Amino acid sequence: MMEALPQLFMRHPNLEQLPPLALPHGFSLHNHIEGTEKNWETLIERAFGNHYSFDDFIRNGGGYKPEYVLYLSKDGKDIATTTAVEKDIFPNEGWFRMVGVDPSARGLGAGRLIALAALHSLAARGYKTAVLSTDDDRIPALNLYYSLGFRPIFTHESHEKRWAAVLPRLRTK
Repeated sequence: MMEALPQLFMRHPNLEQLPPLALPHGFSLHNHIEGTEKNWETLIERAFGNHYSFDDFIRNGGGYKPEYVLYLSKDGKDIATTTAVEKDIFPNEGWFRMVGVDPSARGLGAGRLIALAALHSLAARGYKTAVLSTDDDRIPALNLYYSLGFRPIFTHESHEKRWAAVLPRLRTK
């Protein structure tokens, strides 16, 4: 049996130089509201195709708190989510993950808006840098992260070769 490879990692080196967050008309941001856990679960399931329990996500996330879960809404309907926290494996750096966009909202820039909101949230809480993990085949997400200023970091012996295969597939200009 082959050992599962770890996810790829990226770092944003300077949260003090983020582009401004300007929400288009009809869009709004909010933190998690107690009692709407099923809404998060539905949004994540639609985005990723797998069911995740909100309670398990918070309990097992290491530093995750409901107030760190962000949502982007359009015309009052949640269309994207992510979480901005700190993880033990990268102390003193912001961490965001579970960037999920409802398929019906793709093409609206929702992924960029919610990711940028998470980075602004981390910067407002005093973080200077941010780290994320992702998978090799998530090319649209990798393009988004690269466009926001994230760059590859190597934390595993497999990363150099895997990034060498991924980078040519990205829009890095």
